[in-house]
Amino acid sequence: MKFSTCNEVIKLISQAPNKTSQLDPVPTWIAKEFSNLLAPFITLLSSKSFDRGQHPQSFKHAVVLPLLKKENMDPTQLSNYRPVSNLPFLSKLLEKAIAERLRQHLKEINGIPKHQSAHQRRHGTETALLKVINDLLLSADRGEVSALCLLDLSAAFDTVDHPLLPTQLKERFGVIGKALGWFQSYLHGRTYSVTYGTSMSDVVHLLSSVPQSSVFGPLPFVLHTAELEEIADEPV
Repeated sequence: MKFSTCNEVIKLISQAPNKTSQLDPVPTWIAKEFSNLLAPFITLLSSKSFDRGQHPQSFKHAVVLPLLKKENMDPTQLSNYRPVSNLPFLSKLLEKAIAERLRQHLKEINGIPKHQSAHQRRHGTETALLKVINDLLLSADRGEVSALCLLDLSAAFDTVDHPLLPTQLKERFGVIGKALGWFQSYLHGRTYSVTYGTSMSDVVHLLSSVPQSSVFGPLPFVLHTAELEEIADEPV
């Protein structure tokens, strides 16, 4: 799961958005400008991380910035905010490498639910709606009656269970050995602080959830909820 070459690291750095987390020791633009010098060290860091099955502890802390979901929403209502997790730049590079390897593995075993549109390339709300509308029209053509059941998960990423997810990765998706150990390490010991204006909260230790707006976070959520498709297909 580690970086294949320094050139891969340089490419990922060049493609990264020019955003800097307050957890970073230097701005992202500096990392981009000196990517040739940094790439060998980042490659070695990723190799050590993956070979030992350990995600660096310093990469597990996030600074959460609450942002209004829409500009016209009432800022006094906490439910109108979306928590955006700012993570260290190097952490996002490692997560990018992991996500790409895991996607390759899932593609080989056909592990992604075929009707999953969320967080999938070339998929989104439009493909999900097209699927639902098409099924309803076909059902109507056959003279059948349709009922639509919607499940809305509040703070969906917070529903990812840390002890349960590794079990799902092993038993359902065939992730074993050091790879499984890395995922367990990635989940264990995560913390965050909330920043608003000039104020910073105390550190909070997480027992569940994956970081909102992280590079890797959406993929574990998709795998964690994969069983829902099978449950929905069961005859009533």
